[in-house]
Amino acid sequence: MKNAYALALLGLLLLPVLSAAGQTNAVGSLPGVLLTVLDGVKAKTKVDVLLPTTLPKNLSNAKHANVDKATADEYAISLYYELDAGNAGFAASFHATHDPRHSPLKLRDVREIKLASGITGFFRPVSCGGSCAPADLWWKRGATLYQIQLKLPSTLGEKNQQQIIESVANSAILAGPR
Repeated sequence: MKNAYALALLGLLLLPVLSAAGQTNAVGSLPGVLLTVLDGVKAKTKVDVLLPTTLPKNLSNAKHANVDKATADEYAISLYYELDAGNAGFAASFHATHDPRHSPLKLRDVREIKLASGITGFFRPVSCGGSCAPADLWWKRGATLYQIQLKLPSTLGEKNQQQIIESVANSAILAGPR
């Protein structure tokens, strides 16, 4: 019964992304909020841009995308519910670094998981201290390290957190370079 509840909750959190017209995006399409920054990122980086086709329902309220960094070897895109609201306005981030100098394996509380196309990922759940850090997922594709961060409720169990962020990462992997 507990597993059925968790799967039902996961289904509610991972609804298909809707277009501005209210229609479901086709496989391989990009949520509208990410479309606003894609061309700018692609113009500046040589790294394959991997972005998800699916976002969790709670992120559907994120209205602002910001390019935090776009260089030949790296990009970072953040989604916000509200701008200028600090961590309270943060929803998610998508980051890639070609030939990184760090490894997620050196971080605490990281566990190995399997992603689409046989890729090995490294998951770290939400952690709370003075404030809560988002859930993280890293994977390598060639010499590029990709990272997704999602602001998920700290009350959501680790298994459900993993399923949600894994689904987002798999949609980016399966969609391929943008």
